[in-house]
Amino acid sequence: MLTLYDFNSTKGVNWHPHVGKVRYCLNYKGLEFKTIWLEYPEIEGIAKKLGVGPTRTFNGEPQYTLPMIVDDSTGVALAESVDIVEYLDKTYPDTPRLIPEGSHALQAAFRDAFYPKLSAYTPFLIPSTAMMLNPASDEYIRTKLETMLGMKLEDYYPKDEARVAAWNKWKAEVETFAAWFRKEDVWVMGDTPSFADFILAAFILSAKTVFGADSMEYKEILEINDGRWGRLAKNVEKYDPNIHTKYTVLLN
Repeated sequence: MLTLYDFNSTKGVNWHPHVGKVRYCLNYKGLEFKTIWLEYPEIEGIAKKLGVGPTRTFNGEPQYTLPMIVDDSTGVALAESVDIVEYLDKTYPDTPRLIPEGSHALQAAFRDAFYPKLSAYTPFLIPSTAMMLNPASDEYIRTKLETMLGMKLEDYYPKDEARVAAWNKWKAEVETFAAWFRKEDVWVMGDTPSFADFILAAFILSAKTVFGADSMEYKEILEINDGRWGRLAKNVEKYDPNIHTKYTVLLN
Protein backbone atom coordinates (compact mmCIF):
# COMPACT_ATOMS: atom_id res chain seq x y z
CA MET A 1 0.00 0.00 0.00
CA LEU A 2 1.15 3.51 -0.84
CA THR A 3 0.53 6.36 1.57
CA LEU A 4 0.33 9.92 0.28
CA TYR A 5 0.65 12.92 2.57
CA ASP A 6 -1.51 15.87 1.55
CA PHE A 7 -2.41 19.34 2.88
CA ASN A 8 -5.49 19.45 5.07
CA SER A 9 -8.15 22.17 4.78
CA THR A 10 -11.72 22.91 5.76
CA LYS A 11 -12.90 21.40 2.46
CA GLY A 12 -11.59 17.91 3.16
CA VAL A 13 -10.38 17.33 -0.41
CA ASN A 14 -7.20 17.89 -2.36
CA TRP A 15 -6.66 21.55 -3.18
CA HIS A 16 -2.89 21.93 -3.54
CA PRO A 17 -1.71 21.49 -7.15
CA HIS A 18 1.70 20.09 -6.20
CA VAL A 19 0.03 17.19 -4.42
CA GLY A 20 -2.83 17.05 -6.90
CA LYS A 21 -0.53 16.19 -9.79
CA VAL A 22 0.80 13.18 -7.87
CA ARG A 23 -2.75 12.09 -7.04
CA TYR A 24 -3.60 12.25 -10.75
CA CYS A 25 -0.52 10.16 -11.50
CA LEU A 26 -1.38 7.49 -8.93
CA ASN A 27 -4.92 7.19 -10.27
CA TYR A 28 -3.69 7.07 -13.87
CA LYS A 29 -1.40 4.20 -12.96
CA GLY A 30 -4.22 2.48 -11.08
CA LEU A 31 -2.19 2.29 -7.87
CA GLU A 32 -4.15 2.00 -4.65
CA PHE A 33 -3.19 4.50 -1.98
CA LYS A 34 -4.41 6.07 1.20
CA THR A 35 -4.14 9.70 2.22
CA ILE A 36 -2.92 11.23 5.46
CA TRP A 37 -3.88 14.87 5.79
CA LEU A 38 -1.41 17.20 7.48
CA GLU A 39 -1.55 20.73 8.79
CA TYR A 40 1.38 22.90 7.74
CA PRO A 41 3.11 22.88 11.16
CA GLU A 42 3.09 19.06 11.17
CA ILE A 43 4.97 18.54 7.92
CA GLU A 44 8.55 18.95 9.13
CA GLY A 45 8.13 16.62 12.10
CA ILE A 46 6.46 13.91 10.04
CA ALA A 47 9.09 14.19 7.30
CA LYS A 48 11.91 13.78 9.80
CA LYS A 49 10.13 10.83 11.41
CA LEU A 50 9.87 9.16 7.99
CA GLY A 51 13.48 9.95 7.13
CA VAL A 52 12.54 12.33 4.32
CA GLY A 53 14.90 15.28 3.95
CA PRO A 54 14.13 18.89 3.05
CA THR A 55 13.37 19.62 -0.59
CA ARG A 56 14.69 23.19 -0.67
CA THR A 57 15.94 26.05 1.48
CA PHE A 58 14.46 29.47 2.18
CA ASN A 59 16.54 32.22 3.78
CA GLY A 60 19.09 29.56 4.60
CA GLU A 61 16.55 27.39 6.42
CA PRO A 62 15.64 23.86 5.25
CA GLN A 63 12.07 23.51 3.98
CA TYR A 64 10.07 20.30 4.26
CA THR A 65 7.29 20.11 1.73
CA LEU A 66 4.48 17.96 0.36
CA PRO A 67 3.80 15.76 -1.48
CA MET A 68 5.44 12.90 0.37
CA ILE A 69 4.79 9.22 -0.20
CA VAL A 70 5.64 6.05 1.68
CA ASP A 71 5.64 2.73 -0.16
CA ASP A 72 5.06 -0.12 2.30
CA SER A 73 6.10 -2.70 -0.29
CA THR A 74 9.63 -1.29 -0.61
CA GLY A 75 10.06 0.78 2.54
CA VAL A 76 10.84 3.85 0.43
CA ALA A 77 9.77 7.29 1.66
CA LEU A 78 10.38 10.37 -0.45
CA ALA A 79 9.17 13.86 -1.31
CA GLU A 80 9.21 16.14 -4.37
CA SER A 81 6.77 15.34 -7.15
CA VAL A 82 9.32 14.72 -9.91
CA ASP A 83 11.23 12.25 -7.73
CA ILE A 84 7.96 10.54 -6.80
CA VAL A 85 6.87 10.22 -10.42
CA GLU A 86 10.24 8.81 -11.50
CA TYR A 87 10.09 6.35 -8.59
CA LEU A 88 6.59 5.20 -9.58
CA ASP A 89 7.64 4.65 -13.20
CA LYS A 90 10.67 2.63 -12.10
CA THR A 91 9.00 0.62 -9.34
CA TYR A 92 5.75 -0.15 -11.16
CA PRO A 93 6.86 -0.77 -14.77
CA ASP A 94 3.66 -2.63 -15.68
CA THR A 95 1.60 0.53 -15.23
CA PRO A 96 1.29 3.39 -17.76
CA ARG A 97 4.42 5.54 -17.81
CA LEU A 98 4.21 9.12 -16.65
CA ILE A 99 7.47 10.20 -18.26
CA PRO A 100 7.75 8.16 -21.47
CA GLU A 101 11.17 6.94 -22.55
CA GLY A 102 13.07 9.68 -24.33
CA SER A 103 10.83 12.48 -23.07
CA HIS A 104 12.64 13.54 -19.90
CA ALA A 105 14.05 16.67 -21.52
CA LEU A 106 10.67 17.68 -22.96
CA GLN A 107 8.92 17.10 -19.65
CA ALA A 108 11.56 19.15 -17.81
CA ALA A 109 11.27 21.94 -20.38
CA PHE A 110 7.50 22.01 -19.90
CA ARG A 111 7.89 22.36 -16.13
CA ASP A 112 10.54 25.06 -16.52
CA ALA A 113 8.24 27.01 -18.85
CA PHE A 114 5.01 26.54 -16.89
CA TYR A 115 5.87 27.35 -13.30
CA PRO A 116 7.29 30.85 -13.89
CA LYS A 117 4.00 31.76 -15.57
CA LEU A 118 2.25 31.32 -12.22
CA SER A 119 4.07 34.20 -10.52
CA ALA A 120 1.41 36.70 -11.62
CA TYR A 121 -1.30 34.29 -10.43
CA THR A 122 -0.10 33.87 -6.85
CA PRO A 123 -1.63 37.15 -5.55
CA PHE A 124 -5.02 35.66 -6.42
CA LEU A 125 -4.35 32.16 -5.16
CA ILE A 126 -2.54 32.61 -1.85
CA PRO A 127 -5.06 34.87 -0.05
CA SER A 128 -7.94 32.72 -1.31
CA THR A 129 -6.19 29.57 -0.13
CA ALA A 130 -5.60 30.95 3.36
CA MET A 131 -9.33 31.42 3.80
CA MET A 132 -9.95 27.67 3.54
CA LEU A 133 -7.20 26.49 5.87
CA ASN A 134 -7.76 25.20 9.38
CA PRO A 135 -6.60 27.52 12.20
CA ALA A 136 -3.20 25.87 12.74
CA SER A 137 -2.26 26.06 9.06
CA ASP A 138 -3.75 29.52 8.61
CA GLU A 139 -1.67 30.94 11.45
CA TYR A 140 1.47 29.20 10.18
CA ILE A 141 1.05 30.44 6.61
CA ARG A 142 0.12 33.97 7.61
CA THR A 143 3.09 34.30 9.93
CA LYS A 144 5.48 33.07 7.26
CA LEU A 145 4.08 34.80 4.17
CA GLU A 146 3.08 38.10 5.70
CA THR A 147 6.61 38.48 7.04
CA MET A 148 8.01 37.73 3.60
CA LEU A 149 5.54 40.00 1.76
CA GLY A 150 5.55 42.81 4.29
CA MET A 151 1.75 43.04 4.18
CA LYS A 152 -1.43 41.25 5.19
CA LEU A 153 -2.54 38.52 2.80
CA GLU A 154 -5.82 40.36 2.25
CA ASP A 155 -3.83 43.36 1.00
CA TYR A 156 -1.80 41.12 -1.32
CA TYR A 157 -4.95 40.31 -3.31
CA PRO A 158 -5.32 42.85 -6.17
CA LYS A 159 -8.31 45.18 -5.92
CA ASP A 160 -10.54 46.95 -8.44
CA GLU A 161 -8.72 48.05 -11.61
CA ALA A 162 -5.45 46.53 -10.44
CA ARG A 163 -7.21 43.20 -10.13
CA VAL A 164 -8.50 43.30 -13.71
CA ALA A 165 -5.09 44.32 -15.06
CA ALA A 166 -3.23 41.66 -13.06
CA TRP A 167 -5.66 38.92 -14.07
CA ASN A 168 -5.51 39.83 -17.75
CA LYS A 169 -1.71 39.98 -17.62
CA TRP A 170 -1.55 36.50 -16.15
CA LYS A 171 -3.98 35.11 -18.72
CA ALA A 172 -1.97 36.62 -21.57
CA GLU A 173 1.19 34.97 -20.27
CA VAL A 174 -0.31 31.48 -20.06
CA GLU A 175 -1.94 31.81 -23.48
CA THR A 176 1.55 31.16 -24.83
CA PHE A 177 1.09 27.53 -23.83
CA ALA A 178 -0.94 27.01 -26.98
CA ALA A 179 2.43 26.59 -28.68
CA TRP A 180 3.02 23.37 -26.70
CA PHE A 181 0.12 21.64 -28.46
CA ARG A 182 -0.79 20.91 -32.01
CA LYS A 183 -4.39 21.99 -32.57
CA GLU A 184 -5.65 18.42 -32.87
CA ASP A 185 -3.71 17.03 -29.90
CA VAL A 186 -5.42 16.23 -26.62
CA TRP A 187 -2.21 15.64 -24.64
CA VAL A 188 1.21 17.27 -24.49
CA MET A 189 2.83 14.09 -25.82
CA GLY A 190 0.14 13.63 -28.46
CA ASP A 191 -1.58 10.27 -27.95
CA THR A 192 -1.47 9.55 -24.23
CA PRO A 193 -1.44 11.46 -20.93
CA SER A 194 1.88 12.16 -19.25
CA PHE A 195 3.18 13.96 -16.19
CA ALA A 196 3.05 17.31 -18.00
CA ASP A 197 -0.70 16.95 -18.56
CA PHE A 198 -1.32 16.17 -14.91
CA ILE A 199 0.73 19.20 -13.82
CA LEU A 200 -1.62 21.42 -15.79
CA ALA A 201 -4.73 19.46 -14.79
CA ALA A 202 -3.86 19.75 -11.09
CA PHE A 203 -3.52 23.50 -11.42
CA ILE A 204 -6.96 23.70 -13.06
CA LEU A 205 -8.57 21.50 -10.40
CA SER A 206 -6.96 23.59 -7.67
CA ALA A 207 -8.62 26.70 -9.09
CA LYS A 208 -11.97 24.91 -9.06
CA THR A 209 -11.55 23.92 -5.41
CA VAL A 210 -10.15 27.21 -4.15
CA PHE A 211 -12.32 29.68 -6.08
CA GLY A 212 -15.39 27.51 -6.67
CA ALA A 213 -16.85 25.79 -9.73
CA ASP A 214 -19.11 28.79 -10.44
CA SER A 215 -16.44 31.44 -9.93
CA MET A 216 -15.33 33.85 -12.61
CA GLU A 217 -11.73 32.78 -12.04
CA TYR A 218 -12.37 29.10 -12.70
CA LYS A 219 -14.62 29.69 -15.70
CA GLU A 220 -12.05 31.95 -17.34
CA ILE A 221 -9.26 29.44 -16.69
CA LEU A 222 -11.27 26.80 -18.55
CA GLU A 223 -11.33 29.08 -21.60
CA ILE A 224 -7.55 29.52 -21.81
CA ASN A 225 -5.95 28.42 -25.10
CA ASP A 226 -9.33 28.56 -26.88
CA GLY A 227 -10.91 26.24 -24.33
CA ARG A 228 -8.12 23.67 -24.39
CA TRP A 229 -7.69 23.85 -20.61
CA GLY A 230 -11.38 23.13 -20.16
CA ARG A 231 -11.14 20.16 -22.51
CA LEU A 232 -8.14 18.87 -20.59
CA ALA A 233 -10.09 19.13 -17.32
CA LYS A 234 -12.85 17.06 -18.90
CA ASN A 235 -10.45 14.47 -20.32
CA VAL A 236 -8.80 13.78 -16.95
CA GLU A 237 -12.01 13.49 -14.92
CA LYS A 238 -11.64 9.71 -14.60
CA TYR A 239 -8.30 10.26 -12.84
CA ASP A 240 -9.73 12.91 -10.48
CA PRO A 241 -7.46 13.26 -7.41
CA ASN A 242 -10.48 13.17 -5.12
CA ILE A 243 -11.85 9.80 -6.22
CA HIS A 244 -10.58 6.21 -6.20
CA THR A 245 -8.68 6.70 -2.97
CA LYS A 246 -8.79 5.57 0.62
CA TYR A 247 -8.73 8.37 3.14
CA THR A 248 -7.41 8.59 6.64
CA VAL A 249 -6.62 11.48 8.94
CA LEU A 250 -3.49 11.91 11.00
CA LEU A 251 -4.71 12.47 14.53
CA ASN A 252 -2.78 14.70 16.89
